[in-house]
Amino acid sequence: MDRTRIGMVVLGVAAAFALALAARFLIVEPRGAELMCGALDAPGWCPLRKALVPVFTFQGFGALSLLAGAFAVWRWNGAAGVAALVFGAAGMVLYNVEMGSVGTLLGLIALTRAPRLSA
Repeated sequence: MDRTRIGMVVLGVAAAFALALAARFLIVEPRGAELMCGALDAPGWCPLRKALVPVFTFQGFGALSLLAGAFAVWRWNGAAGVAALVFGAAGMVLYNVEMGSVGTLLGLIALTRAPRLSA
């Protein structure tokens, strides 16, 4: 992997981490967010919150990271490795630490292995 591709991967993972942090602290965890979203005149970000909460409640980001990481190691697929890192970063911020960290490690393993040469 050359420096440009490594930089793009790091930038993508950092962006996923930052978006997950913003979602956690601005949309999911504010005091009274559930009460505000239950009101008739709910803020515009409430549909996003209502869609996001079940995803991390049922380990969605962690499962996606784990599946992408397993596929990346099985097929030595770099794109799946990057997806595992991105979903793992979001999962670790949004309460899916166990599966998200395993998927991230599998993605890193797939990205650090030298590519296969076709014979």
